[in-house]
Amino acid sequence: MWKFLDSERLVIFGLTENASRTDAEIAQLFNLKKGTVASIRRRLLDAGAIAYVNVPAFSKLGCEIMGFHLGAAEPQERTDTRISHYMEFCNRNPQIFNAMMSGTSILMFTAFKNATEYDAFGQSYNSYFTGSRRASRARISSTIFPFALSRGSYVPNFASIVHRHFQLDCAPPKSVVPASSEVVSLDLTGTEKRTFVALVENPLASDRKISEMVGLSRQAVTRVRNKLLDEGLFVPVCIPRLYKWGFEICAVAHPRFNMEMPWDKRMKSEPRDVVDLSFFTLSKADESVTSYLLAKYSDYTQQLEGILAWYHKVGAFEDKPEITLFPLERCTELRTFEYGPLVRHLLLE
Repeated sequence: MWKFLDSERLVIFGLTENASRTDAEIAQLFNLKKGTVASIRRRLLDAGAIAYVNVPAFSKLGCEIMGFHLGAAEPQERTDTRISHYMEFCNRNPQIFNAMMSGTSILMFTAFKNATEYDAFGQSYNSYFTGSRRASRARISSTIFPFALSRGSYVPNFASIVHRHFQLDCAPPKSVVPASSEVVSLDLTGTEKRTFVALVENPLASDRKISEMVGLSRQAVTRVRNKLLDEGLFVPVCIPRLYKWGFEICAVAHPRFNMEMPWDKRMKSEPRDVVDLSFFTLSKADESVTSYLLAKYSDYTQQLEGILAWYHKVGAFEDKPEITLFPLERCTELRTFEYGPLVRHLLLE
């Protein structure tokens, strides 16, 4: 298990709360030296303790649907063979931006332009896992979350998890309440599209480096970057690599709700930890998906009991909630918030 200095913990929290913060801003926030923050940031990145991603706003790229896919395969296939097959399937389907496998369990999150593309994805899955790959196939159950009917913390948020894990003596982050997003298709020029793709595929690249990739001046890239940020087309996010810190479990909860309880009432009154400790949330009136990373199994049992008690008390569940555990020690990351292939698919293909 990695151990961090107090100053490193503060820098990690400061970045996960707001990845756009400069070294000077973090130094002022936590009473550190700017040079110390810069050194810590470089060290954390080089060691793989944190990673940066530029998260696109799918609804502003014309996407109508986000998908959640969960299933389990039969155990007769070798694990390494199954992993190889799902790696290849992910490479063939750019709509998959987050996916993992542990044992026979498989989880995927996707984004689609429309229902036609969603249906084509299902056909692609059935077609791929035939013949010699059939033994690797998991029985997938899919749920769609149309932007028009759903809310979500569409930008991954790890700040509350980090704050609690480090037991920091500073103000906790503000809750990120799932919100709705309007589906639009912004009119981008060819230059803006190419620059957008390069920024998502290379989140740590400087404007000078991006300019070499897309054939623009550095000043032009800076203008495009600022325009895309101002219009909310992407958000920089710092992701802590918690599995490298000794975290044991990823828990994915998929409850279905009693429609007699109004959606707004449920969301306003449910325990704060439901949203605060979920690093990725999708929700609609009749069901939701929440994703948690937990340092110890005992954390799972304690937190689950407290959260479920409220839901049972108010009669919120339609059925017993489906909770799938992914032991991180045996987990393979197929995709970890990798948005480049999807943005390239949406804008350039």
